[in-house]
Amino acid sequence: MRAIGKSLIAGVAALAYFLIPFSGAFAAKTASGVKAPVLYRYLIDGRKSRVSFTFRGVLVSYDGHFGVLEGELFLGSRNSFRGASGKFLIKAASVKSKRPEHRRMLYGEMLEAEEYPDIDFRVTSVEPGGEPVNRDPGRRDKDWWLRGRGVLKMHGARRTLPLSFRLTDTGANLYIRGKGSISLSDFGMSRPKVLLLVPGGDKVEVTVRLVASPAPR
Repeated sequence: MRAIGKSLIAGVAALAYFLIPFSGAFAAKTASGVKAPVLYRYLIDGRKSRVSFTFRGVLVSYDGHFGVLEGELFLGSRNSFRGASGKFLIKAASVKSKRPEHRRMLYGEMLEAEEYPDIDFRVTSVEPGGEPVNRDPGRRDKDWWLRGRGVLKMHGARRTLPLSFRLTDTGANLYIRGKGSISLSDFGMSRPKVLLLVPGGDKVEVTVRLVASPAPR
């Protein structure tokens, strides 16, 4: 559907920042000779992750989600997010909804998935919004509130968006959760025809739940 957004983005951003080493970790030298931060690679688990969205009217809402998503993240070690980055790809044709007619409308009228098959998000910067919280002092689990910026490319348009999300590190996997909204008009999309008689603006609420695991050694 044509509005999937800032949150979507938000979720993606989160994925780029934690500390489980793998053999592909690297440290490059900058022009000044100072070593760049060591980064570790994580892969998004598309089977356990979901980007969903909601169009809201006064009395009625229409929901959907995407079934095909993939991505990777590069994170700094020891609670450092310096140099963190990530990329996230959604196949527009994988859009799903509870009702077939809504799915056809999202696929053809809004996303125009055949002409614009990919929804691409790139995380460009990340920083902690505060100190991490240990949920259980006896375990390694940590919760971070993170913010940053990312670039969303969708429906032929490109926009830089702010990010805000929660990241949980279990010592094995990363769990990213974020919510936000985007404006359809920012990406050259119009409100779905089925909603023209339902009061509401061109905002779409986006919820991101992502799971990422260390890349194979």
